[in-house]
Amino acid sequence: MTEIFQLERNPFRPGMGLDPPYLADREFQLRRFARYLDGFPEFPRNVRVTGLRGVGKTVLVQRYTALAEEAGWVVVRRELGESLGHESAFGLALIDDCRQALNRISRRRAASTKASAAMRSALDLLGGLSVSIAGIGSVALRVRVAAPRPQPVLDDQLFAAIEATCRIAAHAGRHGVILCYDEAHLVRDSRHARQFPLSALLSAVARAQREGVPVMLIVCGLPPLTDNLALAKSYSERMFQAEVLGALTPPEDVNAFVHPILESHRSLDPGLGALVRADTKGFAFHVQFFGAALWDALSPHEPITCERFQQLRPAILEALDRAFFDARLARTSRTERLLLCAIAEDGEQAAVGVVRQRIGGNKNITNRLIGRLIAKGLVHRPERSRLAFSVPLFGDYLRRKGLVDG
Repeated sequence: MTEIFQLERNPFRPGMGLDPPYLADREFQLRRFARYLDGFPEFPRNVRVTGLRGVGKTVLVQRYTALAEEAGWVVVRRELGESLGHESAFGLALIDDCRQALNRISRRRAASTKASAAMRSALDLLGGLSVSIAGIGSVALRVRVAAPRPQPVLDDQLFAAIEATCRIAAHAGRHGVILCYDEAHLVRDSRHARQFPLSALLSAVARAQREGVPVMLIVCGLPPLTDNLALAKSYSERMFQAEVLGALTPPEDVNAFVHPILESHRSLDPGLGALVRADTKGFAFHVQFFGAALWDALSPHEPITCERFQQLRPAILEALDRAFFDARLARTSRTERLLLCAIAEDGEQAAVGVVRQRIGGNKNITNRLIGRLIAKGLVHRPERSRLAFSVPLFGDYLRRKGLVDG
């Protein structure tokens, strides 16, 4: 009975942030991250992970955090969202992250009287900062009534929270604190609204690291994250080590499909991996999706052959469209779809000028459409004068659906 259960269990894991059975093509990034951890505090580094949807960014970041925790770091993770675009909301979120880190330290260590007092002092500070950031009218810093000062800027408040948290972490024998933010492209500064949460975060972390505070920042998101950071602080390019993830490289693109099947003691045709690669182009989510769909479509003892794959391929593609592409297209207007199809005529990216000619719009109209599609996470600018899809093989999907002329 045990053998039958193991044979029928699907080894593939398509989904958001689900750890795959075989982590392909990421060993170099993991070794490099381990060196970053070893460099603290003399050589502090931060990490920026960017890439299209479904390339495995979140999975890699999860492996980062596991390595860091094993090495004695305190890691706090959060998925950011547009609701944190206001300084007060973002500040409260970061201070809550610091409070979580302190609670984790206190649970894992039987604190001495001295450590307990330091912990209470740090929590009191975070509580005061929370009140200040919420704009209730009191501030955490004591000032004389005769010489009132303006409320501390967000940069200083975040620095105080980070410094206090890392000080307690070091006192408790931990190496430091890692702030890990996924979907970080959704938070950006806005000069129009006079809200600068991203600038405040970078300023606080940079100051902390200059002063020897053991804190690391990991931000992960779609390609626009790089531009958002650069607009927030010109030194962001020097502040982050960049990990740009794309399709899996050969032979790992095939190994990601083949290894889970072989580990499950299932037979398959030698050429099947190449057929799957032709459809998935090595994008991690698509490989997992194809593997899971093919596995479920076959009977437990049936060999996985190229012939059966070709028979099932139309149904797998249709299922991929429903699961990955259709909902994204449904979020667009008619004019936005025209622009998407104009890109797809050239494949997965195209020149902005060519796209403008194809949709027959002027420069201002085209730029507004592009801005809306970037905000929806469907396109990005890989270069100044080019547009590309933020979803792997979205152009192939539009062509397969018959939405693109020619």
